[in-house]
Order: sequence, then structure tokens, then C-alpha cells
Amino acid sequence: MSIDELEAGYDAPDAAPGGGFDRTPPQDVAAEQSVLGSMLISKDAIADVVEEIRGADFYRPAHETIYDSILDLYGRGEPADAITVVAELTKLGELQRVGGAPYLHDLISRVPTAANAGYYARIVRERAILRRLVQAGTRVVQLGYATDGGDVDEIVNNAQAEVYAVTERRASEDYVPLAEILGPTVDEIEAAGHRGEGMVGVPTGFADLDRLTNGLHPGQMIVVAARPAIGKALALDTPLPTPTGWTTMGDVQVGDELLAADGTPTRVVRATEVLVDRPCYRVAFDDGTQVVADALHEWSTSTRDSRRTSGLEGTVRTTEELAATVHADTPDRRANHAVATTAPLVLPDVAPAVPPRVVGSAVARGELARVPLEYLRAGELQRRELLAGIADDAGHVLRSGLVSLDLATGSVADDVRELVVGLGYRTDPVAETGAATVVFEADDDVFARDDLRLLHKELRPSRRFAARLVVSVEQVESVPVRCVEIDHPDHLYLATRAMVPTHNSTLGIDIVRSAAIKHNQAAVVFSLEMSRNEITMRLLAAEARIHLQKLRNGQLGDEDWQKLAATMGKISEAPLFIDDSPNMTLTEIRAKCRRLKQRHNLKLVVIDYLQLMTSGKRVESRQQEVSEFSRALKLLAKELEVPVIAISQLNRGAEQRTDKKPAMSDLRESGCLTEDTRILRADTGAETTMGELFALGARDVPVWALNDRLQYVRRHLTHVFPTGVKPVFRVRLASGKEVEATANHPFLTYGGWTALGELEVGSRVGVPRHVPGPERCAEWDDRKVIMLAHLLGDGSFVKRQPIRYASIDEKNLAIVSEAAGAFGITPIRDDYAAARVTTLRLPAPYRLARGRGNPIAEWLDDLGLFGLRSHEKFVPEGVFHLPKAQIALFLRHIWATDGSVTVNANGQSGRIYYASTSRRLIDDLSRLFLRFGISTRLRTATAKADYRPGYTLDVSGLDDQRRFLQEIGVHGERGESAARLLEIIRDKQANTNVDTVPRQVWDDVKELLVERGMTHREFAAAIGTQFGGSTLWKHEPSRQRLGRIAAVLESEELEIMAVNDLMWDEIVAIEPMGEKQVFDATVVGTHNFIANGVALHNSIEQDADMVILLHREDAYERESPRAGEADLIVAKHRNGPTDVITVAFQGHYSRFVDMQM
Repeated sequence: MSIDELEAGYDAPDAAPGGGFDRTPPQDVAAEQSVLGSMLISKDAIADVVEEIRGADFYRPAHETIYDSILDLYGRGEPADAITVVAELTKLGELQRVGGAPYLHDLISRVPTAANAGYYARIVRERAILRRLVQAGTRVVQLGYATDGGDVDEIVNNAQAEVYAVTERRASEDYVPLAEILGPTVDEIEAAGHRGEGMVGVPTGFADLDRLTNGLHPGQMIVVAARPAIGKALALDTPLPTPTGWTTMGDVQVGDELLAADGTPTRVVRATEVLVDRPCYRVAFDDGTQVVADALHEWSTSTRDSRRTSGLEGTVRTTEELAATVHADTPDRRANHAVATTAPLVLPDVAPAVPPRVVGSAVARGELARVPLEYLRAGELQRRELLAGIADDAGHVLRSGLVSLDLATGSVADDVRELVVGLGYRTDPVAETGAATVVFEADDDVFARDDLRLLHKELRPSRRFAARLVVSVEQVESVPVRCVEIDHPDHLYLATRAMVPTHNSTLGIDIVRSAAIKHNQAAVVFSLEMSRNEITMRLLAAEARIHLQKLRNGQLGDEDWQKLAATMGKISEAPLFIDDSPNMTLTEIRAKCRRLKQRHNLKLVVIDYLQLMTSGKRVESRQQEVSEFSRALKLLAKELEVPVIAISQLNRGAEQRTDKKPAMSDLRESGCLTEDTRILRADTGAETTMGELFALGARDVPVWALNDRLQYVRRHLTHVFPTGVKPVFRVRLASGKEVEATANHPFLTYGGWTALGELEVGSRVGVPRHVPGPERCAEWDDRKVIMLAHLLGDGSFVKRQPIRYASIDEKNLAIVSEAAGAFGITPIRDDYAAARVTTLRLPAPYRLARGRGNPIAEWLDDLGLFGLRSHEKFVPEGVFHLPKAQIALFLRHIWATDGSVTVNANGQSGRIYYASTSRRLIDDLSRLFLRFGISTRLRTATAKADYRPGYTLDVSGLDDQRRFLQEIGVHGERGESAARLLEIIRDKQANTNVDTVPRQVWDDVKELLVERGMTHREFAAAIGTQFGGSTLWKHEPSRQRLGRIAAVLESEELEIMAVNDLMWDEIVAIEPMGEKQVFDATVVGTHNFIANGVALHNSIEQDADMVILLHREDAYERESPRAGEADLIVAKHRNGPTDVITVAFQGHYSRFVDMQM
């Protein structure tokens, strides 16, 4: 096709169909409908479909919505049929958008047979690939037209990437029989060598553990937990390059981006806490780079022997192994190990104000004190232009062919070294070149000047040595270290200023060995950490009893090869499957397990490890995602009737104890609360403490929990369980709310559920602004509601004294006298003129006798109030499930006692508050206001000498005050002030800065602006504000403003943040409170609840039938008398006893075995 013809295809409005640009994209709506109809008919069809397609493969958005709803139900273990899907779509507010309930029934009627669901899905997938191909072709055409003199090679590369991305799709059936992996694994070993009774459940292979548990039983979920890797870490001050600059090992966090050894950005998916008392080594390279790593940190190195046959291809080795083999076995003791240099960093182009070559020239002439970071993290071609500008003005070619750059200062030279190593070169040591000189070897063009370029081409080597030699590994004093794991198949990330590539779970494997190899029971390992070859190598080492390191480097003797051959024959028939697919979703795991169950009678599932799993969809937070996995794995175990072992991680709690032994409370996701923490119930509307729920053995308690749209819905708290004695911290919020929790307990932030230990003063956390009415609703006699309110405020009902009520407000005295009639009592009035107060005595209407007391006293006693003094009073449970109108009546009258409504001196505003010496009463009133969506603020008054502290509950903010005055009001004389204040504020505009959304929301807004192609100036105009540069982003937006922004950007996520049941409160203090007994709870589905008026999360342990904690004393004490031993601590066993099982750990064989073996 000529250019003219191509342009005609764009411009001609009535171009022939062959033009291709005005045609409907490839799609097959009938196939899509058949896929969905099959999924609604058959659960088996769902498993077949999810292996073929994703939601984005559907052409019609409505079909994608239906598909996602079916998968959500399926993932929760709930039935997915027309009725349940309609209910799910209704809950999400999507039913009408997809065509209503009739359309779902229409989908079912269109299905010829659900048995062909897999074929229909393949049709949908093929059409989706064709659509992506059309889109890629369109982008390729746009690239061709948008050259503007750009680099043609880069455009061709981008075009190839677009087409490649069309088919960049992982097949779902990634589990592979062990027999098929043995061959490639042995090939890898050979290549390395050339380079230089009564059992009911699944047996674990550990006799004592099997006796304790009688094997692993169908339907059980077993958590096996240990500290992550017991090492593999770098010193905290180790610099780590990022796509935008630098961080350190001590500062990097999960979710941050680092750079992989192939130069691409990669996300941190896991980070350990700071590890102490590890054996540490200083590793030195021949370019002068030094880094401190612990003994078990891993490196991908080649050896002198392996480089002769396989070049720089690396094998993973620990620092300890490097130390033992740092020198080659040659007379001159040459350096043995080499680490390959990084590939050129793969970063996007920037749009600099000054061309890179011009900046390079300025750097070379000493006109710039530093190289701007923007240029050091520009695209590869731009960085090469920058280097050419420096080299042309400050460089020359040495006789050896090396490039030497003479810079003005050492700091500029440091920046240029960063530039050079980021392009994949290695530099000579500063000790040899001098601080202001950079010398490096390049086998491609560096200079732009013809004379230097030709001279360099003549002298440079045809092939450079793209690696650094390890020249020494010396043990040093232990320092705090830390490790991260990246989302990259090679597990290699860059560390140090020289960007050195460095590398980033055997009990589960041993149980699998026992089941599949020794007892011929089908098992599958989903490894999200180790590759299938690495797992197989460990299996071979364990079964053949060959040192794992020998297998890794291929240094096997004849006896070892004989063992290996015999073992291969034995295990190749084992029904063991291994799946090492990266970023595996729970739906995929579920589908693969169901398939293996049908085809191979699956008996055991192992997932290594839980924290690396992904849901495949956007979730509120990683914390919630892991909790959902825990519940879903339990459902999977019950559905397939197989035990599921989830490998998990322990936090640092054990390391802070003297004996280092782990406990249940050390499970990474297991945060804890003190026993006096009060949980808000959805059945009664009242609060109950964690301690009370545990003592009563309460089960399936309805609570309020946030759903995906941050709205409070009823969910069930299955049970409360103790998690030990742990250090706790008191968190105090600006609203006055307080809660005591452990450092790892999650609070809700804008970014998701975040552990308390990661929060600080100034962090904003979610608290409820509104909750629905409780399930129970019991109406009282209005007179009793009024009587209770007044007695809580101004009444006295201590034991062995008359029940009294005191007030100076005649309207209050009159209403209490009337309310006493509900008890048949006629009050006796006592006026005290000197004190300017009147009291009402409330005597029994009959003669008191044994077993017959004052009816008000008996009523108060039933409510748990009789005999309490002022500072002990609280709102009884019965009030919380009154109808909303009676709660308003209660609040109206209690405010008439110790409440206050005043108009400020300026006559433009006022204050509404309630005062009491009872903190519990104040908290209870605050919870009652949630029924009205009124936010309150608790303040502590400064106590006078010998007086109890006082508290006030303020209703502040015009909107909340208006709601209080209109929906509740105040009885008596204070009602006049309330009416006056309402007149003042009725039509006033509220301050929008009171109820704001955290500033992080602007990051999401900016991303949406980029996606929509909208400039900041256009955005400001669209939301009706004046463009002010960066000013807009500095302030936290109000909900009203965010609502407008959500409408402009058509963002459902922003709309959820603008309209929900949360307020964003601010942390004002975090104080250590020592060690206390703590508890956690389980909430089905949403995994969160309201505690002390704060949104909090629960832990992951609750779904497990058995928890086994792994402990090795010699991992902490190198001189331990128990070296080679490991304890399997059965900390939880739902249907049996707990115990500690001691086994032998043979690290060189990568296995745990029985002590008697």
C-alpha cells in the first residue's frame, strides 16, 4: 500500500470496506453470550473459562461486568447462577447497566450446551487478540506518522513491542508433571558440571507429627509459618537505584520501584523488617565497589571454570559460599567469581528544556556543579547523547582502548560514573584513576566527534568483559541488614552506586515429597517464589542425599551421578505437579486445582507463599487481599476435600524475645487489640468488648463492616481468639477517639489497610461517619426514655440513698415528674433556695419489703446502672436498639441536663457540647450520633486538684450542628438557645475544609488526567476553579469538590472516595502502653469492623485448622548446642492437641527429616 493509499484510508469518509479503518472491531457477541450463559449454568464451565479469558477480553463492557460478578461469587465459594448474580449486580448498582435480570436469563437460554464453554471462551479470546492486533496496528501507523525526524531504529523497536504485546499472554495450564521437569533439571545440572500405619490423612513424613495429627485431612487449611529466609540481606545504608533516583535498603518499602538486572523497573513485593545479629561479610569487587551482606545473601556469579565454557551465565550462591571459594584453585590464586554488569537501564524518554548533548558539553567544561538527575534517568538514547557530549569535550582514548573522562570535580565524576554504569559499562577503581577521572571500557560508539570515534573504534576491544570480579569476601562485625523481593522472574535487582546485580521455603516441599513420592498421592506445588527447576533441584538433593550446592554447580562425582540416576527413576513416576507461574491469581489456582482433582485425584495442595499471591483485580488494600486469600483457601480445601498448606511468614516478634521461639501472635498479618476494645454490633447497635466476646465464646456476631464501596454493611464476626501478651500502643485521634493495638494491627488509610507501626502522628485514618440502624428494634415507653436521659445527666441512684433528680430548669422538673408516672411514682419536690436548685425525690409508691424494691431502682438495676456514681455511668444496651426517633428523644433530654448550646459573642456561630466525668458515657453518646451521621469530637478537660478529669463531646461544623438542631434539638430552657443558633446557621455555607479527603487523592487525579489527555489548566476550568499552578495540589479537597472532580473525570473510584460512610481522622499521639493480653477476631468476607469508633482490620490466622510454626535455634545462635535441629511448633490444632515436634534440618540436602532417621 502506498502512502497516498494509506492516507486515503484515513481521510475518505466513504472508503471501501477494505480500508479497514471504519469497520467494527473483531468480536463475536454470540460467543460472549454463550460463555456467560455457560458459566451461569455450570460451575465446571467457570473453571474451564477462567483458564482461557480475562474480563478485558469481552467486547461489550456489560459482559465484562457480568463476568467479574460471576468470578467474585465463584471466588468466595458461593453459587453463581442467575439469581445470585442478579443480587450481586444489584448490590454493586450495575444491574440496569448490564440489561437487567431478563438479560441474564436470556444469556442462559442462548447456550446450546455448557459443555462447550471452553470452546466459546477460545473464540472470545481469539477475537480479543485480533482487536488488540488492530489497536497495535493503529498505534504503529501513528508511530510512523509521528516521526518528526526522530530515531527510526527506536520507532521500529517501539512498533515491534506493540505487536509483541498482543501475544504476550501466559497460558493458564502452567502446572507441569515432575517427570517433565526432571529432564531439563538434570540438563541444567549437567550443564553446570560442564561449566565446572493407621494413617487416615495425607502423611507428612514426620512420624511424631503424623501421630499428633493422624495426617493432614481433607478440607483442612494448614498454615506453615517461619521467618522469611533467615537472612539473604544487605546493610541498611546500601544504596539502591530507582527509576527516579536513589533510595537505600533501610528506606525502601513494598510497592516502591527498583531496577532489575536487565535494566527494567520492577516493583518491590516484599520487604523484611530490620534483621540484627546476622553473620556479615564485606564483599569487594575489582572496580572498588564494596557492599556489606549477611552470610545467606544470594548472588548470581560465574566462576573461572564456568566462564571458559558458558561465558558470564551465573549460578546463585550465598555470601558464605563466595567466601569459601573467593579464589580459584590456581597457583596464582586468581579471583574466582564474577558478577555480570547491569544491562542499560530501560527508562522512558524525558522532555528536557536543554538537549542532552548540550548539557554534556556544559558538564565537561565545568559549567555545571552536578549532572541533573532528570538526565541521568532519561531514555537510553538520551543518556548516550549526554555521554557523547561529555566525552567529546572531556574525553580521550587510552592506548588500551579504554575511554578516559577528565572532569572538573569529584562530585561531577560521581554523577558521570552513575551515567556510565547505567549504560551497562564498568568503570575502573577511583583509587587508580583519581576522584575526578572516569575510566571505562566500551565496545561500541561513545564519541560523536569523528576523530575520537574513529580512534576509539581502532583501539577498543572487539568484546568487553561485562562483569566485576569478586576480589575479597571478609567477615565483619554484624550490622543491621534487610532484604527485599522484587516482582521479576530473574529475582535480580541493582544495589550500590555501581549498580551491582544482586539476588533476592523447604518444610512444605518435604511434606509434598512424603505425599507424592513416598505414598504416591497426587500433590501440586504453586510456587510464587522459586522456579520449577529450583524446586526440582531441591527435591533431587533431598531424595538422593546429594549436597544441594553440588547440584547447583554441577560438581558431581560418579557416585553422585549414580544416586541421581536411581532417584530420577524413582521420582519420575510420582504424581507431583509444580506451577511456578508469576503473579498467580487465586481464581487461576482454584481452577487448576479443580482440574487436577478431576484428572489425577489430587490429594494435597501447597502454596509457597501466601503473601505473594494476587487477586488479579483492584482491591482496597493488600492487607484485605491477603485476608481474602486465607478465607478462600479454606473454602478451596473444603470444596476439593484436600488439605491445603499455605506457607506464610512470621513478623519480627520472635526475634525480640529471649528464646526467639515464634508464637501465634507472630503471624505477619495477625494484628491484635486489647481485651477492653469495644466492638460495635449490628444486631443491637451497642458495643461489646473483645474480652467479653471471648469469655462467652460468642460466635457469628453481626457487626458493621466496610464493603468495597466503603459503605457499612452487616457482616458476621465468627469468633474472637487470644493471641498472647504483646507490646501495645495507644493511638489517639484528633476526634478524641482512642484504641490500643499492637504495632502490626492494620488501620484504614487512603492508601489501604496499613499497620500501626507504619503510621505516625499526622497520618489520617478512617473512622465511621454513619452506620445503619441495628437489626433489633425495641420501642420503649417514651416516659422511660426521658427518665433515663435525665437520671444519667442530673440524677443520683447510688445504693442505700434515695433516688433523686436535681435541676434549676422548671421544664426539666416538669417532664421528669410526668415521666415518673410510668413507674407509678409521685415525686416529692424539695426546693433549696440558697443553692438555687430543686430536687425531686422518687420514692417507691408502696412500702418496701424483702424482694420488693423501688421500681425505678429495679429498672436501673436491670439496665446495669443502679449504684453507679457519675464517673461510672454509661448508656445501657437497650438504648442502642431503640427506634431512631426515640434515640433522638433520648439525646434531646440528656442534652437538657449537662449539655450546652450557646451562641458566640459575634452572633455568627455557636458551640454545642455535652460535659461529663464519665469517659464511657461520652463514648456511648458519640456512637449514638453515628445513627444520624453526626461527627463529634471528644476533649479532655484539665482536672483540678483532687477532682476527676472531665470530658466534653463537641458537635462542631455547621453541617453537623445543623443536623443536631434540626433532627434532635434540646429540651427545656436550653432549647431556646438551640432555636436561636439554628436561625443563625440555617442558611450559612459550611466550611468545606472540615470534612476533607487525604491529599494522596491528588496522585490518583493526576494519573487520570494523563490517561484522559487533559491539561491541568483544562482540568481547573472543568471543575470551576481558577488555574493556580501547583496550588491546587497542596490542599486536601473537600468531599464536595472531589465529587465534582469524579464527575468531570468519570471516575468511579473517586466517586467512592467522595461519597462513603467514612471520615478521615488524624492521629495526634501514639504512646507505648507496655505489654498486655491481646485478642483478634474474624469477620467473614470484608475482614474489618468498628472498634472504639475506629475502622480496624482482622488477621489471617482465623481460617486455619492447623498452624505450624518453624523454629531453628541455630539460625540465631551459631554456637547453639541444638545445631541441625528444628522445632515444628503445632501452635493451633482445631481438632486435636498441640505439641512441639523436633526434627533434623539437613541444610546441605535442603530437607527436614525425622530425628530417628
